[in-house]
Amino acid sequence: MMKVCLSLEVLMHLGFALTTNGAVAMAIMFGFGAYAFVWGTISTTVRQRLVPNELQGRVGSVNMVGVFGGMVLGQALGGLIAQAWGLTAPWWFAFAGSALTLALMWRQISHIAAARPALDDDAVTA
Repeated sequence: MMKVCLSLEVLMHLGFALTTNGAVAMAIMFGFGAYAFVWGTISTTVRQRLVPNELQGRVGSVNMVGVFGGMVLGQALGGLIAQAWGLTAPWWFAFAGSALTLALMWRQISHIAAARPALDDDAVTA
């Protein structure tokens, strides 16, 4: 399911880069919203399954800083890219970056999904 979701994200970036039709862009946005809901649920479930209870708060906090920090940096970078190369350029960069990331992580995703769940006895004390 993780591979399917991430593959759909790559395709949605490509769709945004290619479309010039507002209705098509709205349909892709709707799909992206549905994808974000499903991906958020899957990634949170996997993370919480693998992280010991004692570290859930810390790991969740680091995850949120990464998510929102990535949004801020991505928006700033997207603005600079659009200013330099046009409004569709950020979508081409997003497509290329997400495709490259997925290609590099493809085999690791299976290992993450199949990892042994954390047990309370496995908790690391901090």
